[in-house]
Amino acid sequence: MLIGLIGVNYSFFAPSQTTTKWKQSNCYENLYYTIKSTPEKNNCKRMAWEIVFKNSYEDLITFNYAITEDKNDLLTNHRKTLQAGEMSKPIGFYTKIKDFYVLIDQLSFSIDGSNTIDCDY
Repeated sequence: MLIGLIGVNYSFFAPSQTTTKWKQSNCYENLYYTIKSTPEKNNCKRMAWEIVFKNSYEDLITFNYAITEDKNDLLTNHRKTLQAGEMSKPIGFYTKIKDFYVLIDQLSFSIDGSNTIDCDY
């Protein structure tokens, strides 16, 4: 299930979607991500995951992202920069529940993050 809000790229993620296949961002045509469970890092109260981003644009990009369990929490509190064609290193995170949201916004083709675009498709 995909949920969209104005100005925010916002995807619902359920455990059945855990895969090594790339998922296209809701808002940005050439920004992809994949998520996998890392159960060996789980603890008794939280589940461990890794996300990897892939830039298929022909230019450097910067963007904001966040992982949240609350669909009303729209704060993208992490910033990522990827060169053209680059994949990020795996980024680990934890959740308390199996269902969560991936938020991506403020994509820019500038290293300083200026001139952001809301969506490009």
